[in-house]
Amino acid sequence: MNFENFIEYLRKEKGYSTNTLIAYVNDLRQFEKVIKDSCGTENEAEVTSSMLRVWMVSLKEKGVSNRSIGRKVACIRLYFNYLMREGKIKVNPMLKIVAPKIQKSTRDYVFANEMERLLKIKSEDKSFNGVRDTLILELLYSTGIRQSELLDLCEEDIDFIANEIKILGKRRKERLIPVHSEIMQRIKQYIDLKKENGVTTNSFLVNNKKEPMSKKQLYSFVCKEVSMLQSSNKSSPHTLRHSFATNTLASGADLTSIKELMGHSTIASTQVYTHTTIEELKKAYKIAHPSAEIDE
Repeated sequence: MNFENFIEYLRKEKGYSTNTLIAYVNDLRQFEKVIKDSCGTENEAEVTSSMLRVWMVSLKEKGVSNRSIGRKVACIRLYFNYLMREGKIKVNPMLKIVAPKIQKSTRDYVFANEMERLLKIKSEDKSFNGVRDTLILELLYSTGIRQSELLDLCEEDIDFIANEIKILGKRRKERLIPVHSEIMQRIKQYIDLKKENGVTTNSFLVNNKKEPMSKKQLYSFVCKEVSMLQSSNKSSPHTLRHSFATNTLASGADLTSIKELMGHSTIASTQVYTHTTIEELKKAYKIAHPSAEIDE
């Protein structure tokens, strides 16, 4: 199987990120190996729905979660759709394939009052690292930007007049995100501290060595901070993104606005937070009124 043209198509025409393309190449190579070893073919045109099910069963036997299998199925589906479009195959074997259902995960956001207390404590540290660490948590929580988007942020992407930051999201799509004036003041303070400390890189976030912060460093810091919150079942930068969406929706914002702020390509990606919020409201109601009956 030759995946090079497909990957180039995703890179150039669809604008997929490098990380996504790496994940897709890995998925495709794993798929190719199973089809070759278990089904005896390397020809895409010979792949059948039965072979695809063999591949999915092999993933399940290896302990791969339904969520990960669903992502891999999406990758292979995209690949065979591409082959159909290019006239490489006459029948799409993915048409009969359904991704496994994903079990509802535990709550993946933190309560607003706990997050506010954490930010208040962090903001008392006026050192370079203290100001930077507070900003990391504030920006992830108050804007809903992705970890990768925050790491890619440069100083010229910050508009102090309009109180906005320019984000380059998935598929190289730009969007503007409003930022509270108080946070913008802290951003200015942080940039001034960078200059005072002789930081020359244009990357917004820098580590303790004054070099661009890595994904591992950011992830480790956020996990440590969020894990200390009692309301946190999960701890990662994505937890704060979920928190932004859930708490913003609960405060009365409409789905379309949240979709644009988060950079979702479709409203369906945003609608998941509607369910999350309703479920939490039900739990709160049952706690307050033990005898209450709510139709599920």
